[in-house]
This record gives sequence, C-alpha cells and structure tokens, in this order.
Amino acid sequence: MINVLADKYLYNIEAYLPESINLQLFDPARGLPAEVDQAQAMLIRTVIPINKQTLPNIPSQLQFIGTGSSGTDHLDTDYLGKHNVRLANAAGCNARSVAEYIATALLLWSETRSKQLSDLTAGVVGVGHVGKKVVAILNKLGLETVAYDPPREERESDFTSSSLENVLDCDILTFHTPLNRNSKFPTFHWLDDQKLSGNTFHLVINSARGGVVEEKALLAAMKKGTVRDAIIDTWENEPEIHLDSAGAAFLKTPHIAGYSVQAKENASKFVADKLINFFELDLPVNTHENEKVTFAKDLSQFDSLSSLLAALHPINKYENQLETIIRENPENRGELFNKLRAEFPLRQQFTHINLPAAYFKRFSVLNPLGFPAIN
Repeated sequence: MINVLADKYLYNIEAYLPESINLQLFDPARGLPAEVDQAQAMLIRTVIPINKQTLPNIPSQLQFIGTGSSGTDHLDTDYLGKHNVRLANAAGCNARSVAEYIATALLLWSETRSKQLSDLTAGVVGVGHVGKKVVAILNKLGLETVAYDPPREERESDFTSSSLENVLDCDILTFHTPLNRNSKFPTFHWLDDQKLSGNTFHLVINSARGGVVEEKALLAAMKKGTVRDAIIDTWENEPEIHLDSAGAAFLKTPHIAGYSVQAKENASKFVADKLINFFELDLPVNTHENEKVTFAKDLSQFDSLSSLLAALHPINKYENQLETIIRENPENRGELFNKLRAEFPLRQQFTHINLPAAYFKRFSVLNPLGFPAIN
C-alpha cells in the first residue's frame, strides 16, 4: 500500500484518490509532519516550500511530489531531481478563475476611476494557460491587448510575442508568468526601476507570483505619479506582506485570484491523476458533478455594476478581511494571511452562476463575462 501525505486544504482530495492508498492529511500551518519519513508521495500547495532547508533528509522511499498549483517556484526542482523525486503540478487548473478575477478587478477600477476600458490597452506579460484566458476575456470587454511572452515564442513556431517596447507602451500591465531567477528568461523583478523609468501606466496588476513585480520600484513610481494604481494579489515575501505595498494598492487580496470551486476541483484532480498514473493505480469511482447555482436577488438592490460584482465575486470581502488582518494583527499577519486563503468559502466561477435575463438588459457587460442567462 502506498503512503500518501496530502495538504488537508487540497479541495476534496479524498474523492480523487483510490481507496487502495494509505492517505494521511496534514495541516500545512504546522509544517511537514513526522510521517513524511514513511511517505512515498506528497500532495501539497504553494504554502509548503520543499527544499534543502525544509526537507534536509529526503526519505529514500519518497518518489513523487504533486503541487495543486500552476507554478513550482516553491519547489527546489534541482534538489529534488537529484534524489529522483518526480514532480507534478496542476498547470492551467485555475486559468478561468484568474481571468474572472482580472476582469472583475478591472471593472471595479474602471468604474471608480471613470475609465472607459475600450479606450485602453492592456499588456499581458505571460501568455500561457492563464494569460491566454486573460487575453480572451479582456478582448471581450473591449480592451486591446498586447501579448508578451518571448519564451513561448521560442517554444511555439505559430506564436509571435510582442516587443518589449510595445508591451511597455500599454496603459495597463497584468502579469501571468511563473517566478524564476536563473533561466534564459528570468521573471524575478521583471518590472523594475529600469522598465518603469520613462513609462507611465494607469494600472499595474500582479496576480502571478510575488517578486515578478519589484514592489519597491512600483511604490517609487506611484509616488512619482508614473503609475497611478496597483492591484496586488501576489506579494513579495508572502505571506509577510509589505505594509507600504498594501497601503498603496487600489485593491489588495491574499493570493486568491485563482480560487473557485471549479479551480480547486481541477487542481485536486490534476495532481491526483498524475499520482495515479505514476504509481499505475486504478482510477477511483467519482461521480461528483458541480451543479450550477442561480443568483436571483432583486435587481433593484444594485445601483451600479460595482455593487452587483461585489455580490457575484468575493473580491471586496477578501480585501476587507485582509485589511482587518493588517490593521489588527501586526505580529501574526502572515499566519492569518495563509489562514484566510485556506478557509474563506470558495466562490463559483461565473460560468456556473445563472442570472435572470433582466440582469443582462441592465448590465450588458455580464454577457462577455460568461454568466449563463435564465428566463
């Protein structure tokens, strides 16, 4: 029987694994449990870094680590590879959810700042699983997008990246890259003093990884007025976020852009399937289907698009709770940041929320956001 350790916050992970394994769930807030010495596989999230410091003695029987996230920057791939540990991630699991977060944040920002999105250009830095979905939804909202992804251009003959000059000429920048420091195309501090110098932006959004945007440089640009606003979901030194960055942000959230019921289901299923394939196990019998929900509050309750979006997406609720953590809990805000990420009730993706037809007549933007209509 295979011993598997799994982060207890991997959504419904038991349903995606066969009964033939010995599954033990652990609380990531307490670090790796002692039982790691008997584990042949681990399933984790980004809150658990695995490297020489956190796991100095890799158990000889450990063969597989799966992370329920798109990125692997919390894993020391070289270190684990030298010990013949197979790594797997859930790339693409949350692409639609991140795109919905970006669209929601932009609509809230544009209404507050009285900006017409169709008058603006958005530079999308990183056009992989997530970036492609972001480009698609922003185009539907009427924004002109500029796709920048040199490594993808190198990998794919049918993709052409925009130039650096063109993407830095955009009104808005939104980031959807992994975090890497030493590759041919490093992304650590990609947006730095040099790129900010001589350019102006209405808005910078980071929902990729903390450190892709150099927050010190961003704050300096905001003080100079060359960057008007920032929306930050992923932070340098997360979960110990910088208070200056949080205070300057138009909108701040605790690394939840990709969070939804559907994204979490995808993540659990993706890594579970890869574990099953690696160990050549039988697939579990899983008949679970996530049904669509109907949102039918009286339309008269919503006097603006922002008020409706706040009811359909918890983005403002996340911000309010993060603000409370920052204000009231300066000593253990990192622990509470992770707790908020792990325990806040998950939302449904827009594609799973039925809305009455009258909503679309009043707020036409709901159509490109992907909400199904009911009579």
